[in-house]
Amino acid sequence: MLIFTKEEQKKEDQWSADKMYHAARWVWKKRFETMPSNRVVKITWADWFKKMFKRDLFDYANEMAKRKKGQGNGKI
Repeated sequence: MLIFTKEEQKKEDQWSADKMYHAARWVWKKRFETMPSNRVVKITWADWFKKMFKRDLFDYANEMAKRKKGQGNGKI
């Protein structure tokens, strides 16, 4: 287990949030498509997002839309 200073932990948390934000933006356009895979069971990109981040893509998108609406224009 890594031990971070408060500043380092703040950076790690921001990077984690940025990773989720950009993944959601990338996945959104293809959320209903299945991922390319040789597996028998195919999953959609929305399912991948949920598995990767432990959050539902649609709930996350709604939350971000509410934040954006409250902040006006600009990055969330």
